[in-house]
Amino acid sequence: MGAAALAQTNAAPTYEDPDDLYAALANQPVERIAQAGGEIALVFADGAPGVDRERVRAWIGQAADAVTRYFGRFPVQHYGLLVIAQDGDSVGHATTFGYAGSATRIHVGRSADTAAFARDWILTHEMLHAALPDLPRRALWLQEGNATYIEPIARARAGYLSEREVWRQSLVGMPKGEPGPDDDGMNGTKRWARLYWGGATFWLQAEVDIARASGGRHSLRDAMRAINRQSGGNHVDWTPEQLMAAGDAATGTNTLTRLYTRFAGQRVVTDLDSLFASLGIVDRDGDVVFDDAAPLAHLRRSLTRRAA
Repeated sequence: MGAAALAQTNAAPTYEDPDDLYAALANQPVERIAQAGGEIALVFADGAPGVDRERVRAWIGQAADAVTRYFGRFPVQHYGLLVIAQDGDSVGHATTFGYAGSATRIHVGRSADTAAFARDWILTHEMLHAALPDLPRRALWLQEGNATYIEPIARARAGYLSEREVWRQSLVGMPKGEPGPDDDGMNGTKRWARLYWGGATFWLQAEVDIARASGGRHSLRDAMRAINRQSGGNHVDWTPEQLMAAGDAATGTNTLTRLYTRFAGQRVVTDLDSLFASLGIVDRDGDVVFDDAAPLAHLRRSLTRRAA
């Protein structure tokens, strides 16, 4: 065997194939972390040499706490998490799967310090993917947009992110997701900004419309909790129509169905300036300023209020 072939044979697995992820979760040493309503099965891939395990455990605890506070419980009963060591000082790429059980693979830099883990949003984002049923590829924008919208709110509710930072991200990001002149409806879009930030705009609009339609009695969180409890998470397949109907039933409105029909099938330009202004969110030369006299300022405050 040549030297190149031998090196390839001895190289550590990359876990790019999701079946390798599931095999590692089944066959490598596992730490079981109890959560309210569920359990995380943590595996350090091939020992993840050089990774600070104590920092990783604390980071996982914070992400799980944020998601649990948002949903009222950890959103899946069994969640596998494969931590893969890599060079660098930050958290890297992650992907979540559901076809053989809810599971995420995530890369972690060997030099990542406490501040790097505190800054990370990726693990919370991936745990949120596990909370909802899997949708057809054409509706990927609903899944990515949902996690993009909820992640900073969930972290703020748990005390890990400031209210100003939540809305700074939206002020910067959501305009990037607006349709270009050649864009149609959201279904089937492949543009990154449309998938993540255009999708997030949909969910922010849903948040506002649910509050208005229900007279303030319900929020998007009520819809998300109902969807999670009925589906059990991303190990099942739903249609977008099923997801919207379940959320609407929980809020006593038809908001999600109406918005989905509109956004999915036609080009929708959102007046973001008016939407943010109604919530009392103002961009003043790059600084986020809150107007508590705005008509929906109470909704804005409630979204990021520290959860018990």
